[in-house]
Amino acid sequence: MYRFLDRHVLSLAPGEQALLWSVRSWTDAMLMQRCPCAALGPAFARWRVAELLPDFNMAMFLLNGEGLGRMMFGAPPCAHVHDDEAMLLALFHAASADDFHLLERMALQLVKQESIAPFIVAASQAAELLRRTPVPKQN
Repeated sequence: MYRFLDRHVLSLAPGEQALLWSVRSWTDAMLMQRCPCAALGPAFARWRVAELLPDFNMAMFLLNGEGLGRMMFGAPPCAHVHDDEAMLLALFHAASADDFHLLERMALQLVKQESIAPFIVAASQAAELLRRTPVPKQN
């Protein structure tokens, strides 16, 4: 988590920037009572990772509906990574690295016990898709 905390967004790898933007935009869409898939879909298509949307959306819905506490995210244009955002970036990084023990420990801190398995599956599948299809560098 600390490798991401307070970093400038532009210092992140392209996939990490895309994840951070996606987390922020998903939350923003929900706050505005908009469909998160409709809000994120065009960007995911442009990045050639449209198949990532269902798994990412499921992970975020579980985090939102089955979360253990309120998480705080910055607005999409915010220049630095905040605490809860750093935790999610670390979680997706653990999933991408197949570090199941770290992924499970982090999931236990984020979602209710009965939601841990589907949350881990959704995050792992999203991370695997990102690993196989790198997001182009953001301009």
